[in-house]
Amino acid sequence: MKAKYSFLYILVVMMVVGAPAILWAGDMGTKVEKIRIIEPGEVERCANDFFIDNIGKEDADLKVVLGNKVYVSEILQPGERRAFDLPATINAARLRGREDLSFDDIAVIINLGPKAHMRVRCIDLGENPLKGKDALTVFK
Repeated sequence: MKAKYSFLYILVVMMVVGAPAILWAGDMGTKVEKIRIIEPGEVERCANDFFIDNIGKEDADLKVVLGNKVYVSEILQPGERRAFDLPATINAARLRGREDLSFDDIAVIINLGPKAHMRVRCIDLGENPLKGKDALTVFK
């Protein structure tokens, strides 16, 4: 009988101590704010970090505008993915002479096609694992 109460006591303690820890740890993860498929000629705006996937069968002409100038201009192959850390990219752009940018700016992602479709995922990283790396590094 004593073993049953001990087991029950341990179970209750684990629930009381463990539940807040699990809920608190869940807040530290990645939160997807929005996902959108943009067709040629369309744009999407992201206020924080974002992923771009070329989900079409054609090459995609990608432009990322920061402030009033194109900051990234590249061709994405079918199935190719890029990820951007927006605050670090803005910081790097400012260090390169783009004094017109502020940390409140958003990124404007433009799909210039000509036939490709891109998926844009605006995300909020609780803790960005790439903070120690080069902000301009774009990874697959």
